[in-house]
Amino acid sequence: MSINGTTKRKTLSQSGWQIFRWPLLMALANTVGLVTALVGDGLYDLISWATLALTLVVIVAAWRGWSAR
Repeated sequence: MSINGTTKRKTLSQSGWQIFRWPLLMALANTVGLVTALVGDGLYDLISWATLALTLVVIVAAWRGWSAR
C-alpha cells in the first residue's frame, strides 16, 4: 500500500496483437462456423457446430479462471 492508502498496480506494456489476438481468433472461428452452416450439410454442419461451440468452451474456461499464458 502507498502512503494515501491505495495500492499500486503493476502495468505491463502490451502490443496490439497481444491484446486482440484471442478476440480476433474467436471472431475468425465464429465466421468460419457461420459460413459453413450456410454453405452445406453433413461435414459442414459438424464444422459449424464445432467452431461455434468453441466460443462457449472459451467462455466457460475464462469463468473458471483458465489463463492463456
